[in-house]
Amino acid sequence: MMKYLLLIPDGMADHEVKALGGKTPLEVADKPNMDYLTRYGMTGITKTIPEGFEPGSDIANLTILGVDVNKYYTGRGPIEALARNLRAELVFRCNLVYVRDGIMVDYSGRRVDDFEAKRIISHLNEAKKYDFIEFYSGRSYRNLLLINRVFEGINDVKTTPPHDIQGRRIEEHLPRGGEIANLLNDLMEWSKSVLQEVTQKPNMIWLWGGGKMPKFPKFKERTGRKGAIISEVDLLQGIGKGLGMRVVEVEGITGYIDTNYKGLCRAVLRELKQSDFVVLHTEGIDEVGHEGDAEKKVEAINIYDEKVVGYLLDRLDLEEIKIMLLPDHPTPVDLKTHTAEIVPFLIHGGKRDDVKRFDEKSCLKGGFGFVDGLRLLDLFMYYRGL
Repeated sequence: MMKYLLLIPDGMADHEVKALGGKTPLEVADKPNMDYLTRYGMTGITKTIPEGFEPGSDIANLTILGVDVNKYYTGRGPIEALARNLRAELVFRCNLVYVRDGIMVDYSGRRVDDFEAKRIISHLNEAKKYDFIEFYSGRSYRNLLLINRVFEGINDVKTTPPHDIQGRRIEEHLPRGGEIANLLNDLMEWSKSVLQEVTQKPNMIWLWGGGKMPKFPKFKERTGRKGAIISEVDLLQGIGKGLGMRVVEVEGITGYIDTNYKGLCRAVLRELKQSDFVVLHTEGIDEVGHEGDAEKKVEAINIYDEKVVGYLLDRLDLEEIKIMLLPDHPTPVDLKTHTAEIVPFLIHGGKRDDVKRFDEKSCLKGGFGFVDGLRLLDLFMYYRGL
């Protein structure tokens, strides 16, 4: 039986960058392994963010996996709660951030590590202002706020991801929309004094992406295939659990370009022996995109090509496995945040086209043309190029 491997290098697509000679990081990068898959596969472009949705990784990855977000999406926080086997009336993402003079300087709390983040979250719970809330630690700056009380008007709350407002004044982007927004603002303001007691890195919490617990369609019921997901972040692990997929943990992961790539790839190889469909999602390229460093993003893509794609190609039988590779969304270094623009994709293991390089411009000429993001899973699993 054919096996399926879906590779998602988060945020890899980009804009043309003046400092790179008017090319994108993907065009400049040395990526012989992705280009190999391109030469012997078929390419196209896709849009993973449906109209009316913010360009978050939650929306993009659900769409890639065939989940109609118009029907099933409730918020980012609840998905990450699934990864931790947590449930509550409402769940919000809780970033540890660094703000100076009213400006969002760093959405990641100046790269706070897991140990310090857990210590901070523990302190927030000890100082807890309301008995119906609970903070839970995730990885690094990515944490959760659980609210165990019924509030009306969750659909009226408007929040902003902190990575979208780096360098901007936060007062223009605070939660708004009724009683829940008032609670979030109160907690964010309260956190400033609490964090002063325990840390010098992040200096407040930022609450966003909240909603009720979701109910996703099960992957195996839809496809007839046993699926597994390997990722460094709770968001993708939560999507996997919500879809009924096996979630594989890997030691030594950082969510950055210094992560344990070998461990992630070894987990892929092990999982392909027992699962029909395996997803490997990596976060590092997206993080570098948020930093706005074009040269570092080129380096991140080079590392990914060698340590992920190259490592796997050296150890896989390409006659027995079909591979799809695409970024979930662009994270342009000139904007330092996600966009809803089209991204390139490739499928190896079927018909070929004439495209030789994997990048945004080359894949515009691909044999698949434009494919709606919600159709990608079916295209990958059922199109044989016959």
